[in-house]
Amino acid sequence: MKRLLSAAVPALLLGVFGTPAAAADLTRGQKVYQASCLACHGVAADGKGPAAAALKPRPTDFTSADFWKDRSDESIKQVIQSGKPGTSMMGFGQLQGEDLDAVVAFLRSKAP
Repeated sequence: MKRLLSAAVPALLLGVFGTPAAAADLTRGQKVYQASCLACHGVAADGKGPAAAALKPRPTDFTSADFWKDRSDESIKQVIQSGKPGTSMMGFGQLQGEDLDAVVAFLRSKAP
């Protein structure tokens, strides 16, 4: 079963995102997200991670249309790298280059 799923996920991503490169970026972005973001932002990227209940203000919900209004990839990268004052969002300056681009692409895939 696990083997079937591991083969199906890239095929599904390819069908949705059109090119092997785009599917690979999303797979890479998902891995970075799981390692660095999931605890606060949750499995569904909806701001309901295991640590979210203890955080004020609550983590960003990347599935919300309101979040994506007027957001550029560059502004999202800036917050990821530097953090966001007045919130629990710490900076992840170690995320650079392709990893940073991939996690932003993954987050964009969660937009409604």
